[in-house]
Amino acid sequence: MLFYGWVITASGCIILLLEWGFQYCYGIFFTELCQDLGWTRIIISGGYSLFMVWHSILSLPAGWLNDRYGPRLTLALSIISLGIGYGLMSIINAPWQLYLFFGILVGTGNGLCFVPVTSTVSRWFLGKRGTALGITLAGIGIGTLILAPFAQLLIFNFDWRNSYLIIAGIVIIVGLPLSQLMRLQPAGTGLVSNSEMESEVDFRFKQAIKTKAFWFLFVMYGVLILVVQMVMVHLKALITDIGIMATIAATILGLIGGVSILGRIVMGSGSDKFGRKAFFFIGFLLIGVAMLWLMKASQAWHFYLFSALFGFGYGGCIPLFPAITADWFGTKFHGSIFGALLIAAGIGGAIGPLLGGYIFDLAGSYDIAIATGATLSFIAAACGLLIKVPERPLSGLEAIKWRT
Repeated sequence: MLFYGWVITASGCIILLLEWGFQYCYGIFFTELCQDLGWTRIIISGGYSLFMVWHSILSLPAGWLNDRYGPRLTLALSIISLGIGYGLMSIINAPWQLYLFFGILVGTGNGLCFVPVTSTVSRWFLGKRGTALGITLAGIGIGTLILAPFAQLLIFNFDWRNSYLIIAGIVIIVGLPLSQLMRLQPAGTGLVSNSEMESEVDFRFKQAIKTKAFWFLFVMYGVLILVVQMVMVHLKALITDIGIMATIAATILGLIGGVSILGRIVMGSGSDKFGRKAFFFIGFLLIGVAMLWLMKASQAWHFYLFSALFGFGYGGCIPLFPAITADWFGTKFHGSIFGALLIAAGIGGAIGPLLGGYIFDLAGSYDIAIATGATLSFIAAACGLLIKVPERPLSGLEAIKWRT
């Protein structure tokens, strides 16, 4: 009989494909918004940065909602908000509308998605947790690979406003039914017994955030998303600025997502066997090297190579965070704890696009922003080696004995 955890994995993969695949299409719409509306790059970047801040703020309550009520309700709200936000993007004519419709409404949709999906998958697996999360999070890479060129095709054929309406319809029609396949955990579902599940030591939220391990992960996550979002928002503009066609730029952007699929599965599965720390180091090291290469890129093949290195490194790091959170802090309060880590992602994701836009508007080049991203990635790689397993929390009885 099919273990229902794999149904959860497949459903979560497709939901992330839609939600995050279309999110990463912001870089495809970026130049269209600048040209059609006459706005500066920092104004357009600001809408995305607000999205990152707002969606990260919602990650903590999203985790709490998932722990308490399960993923079906949370994900349904997510998809409805996302559909409304994308639909309204088709009528924007002022920056405040961009910030409200994309920053807040689309941000709400994504903020209520990532933690419920990854936390739910983490609960269903133990020995194959990294593998299951790698497959689930491969949806983001598949979405980027497929939907970035798809969005460019829509823009060519229907203009960017109608393209947003089409995206809204796809998200609602496909996403809502899938959200109802999700279940919080095996216990009490009556679907199938889960031979993978074992008893684990669970940190409470307050215990987890007092550990050094949590704050190492917080910094590393913030750095990762800062660099990733700066690249995903500005890469197409950087490429087209030197005269490479927009269709090629969109393909290069999509390739990051395509190669990240391999990174998520290979490094997620490998971390089950060889530990998470080594793969954190490898992932961040590849990102740093790729950013140094990007500084000198001037031909299409240079950018294709960048996409391969960057995509594999970034993709491989993504499943390690929810996996190590479950490994070290347990699954009972996983949604709340991992949701708190997502605040770092929001901070980094807000800074990255703004940093790229500000430096370009000021200097006419992305070089300083790219060098900053490379430096931070190498620091995060070192953190991956230095991080240590947190001390096991005391149970109620143990705490009484310890105090006496």
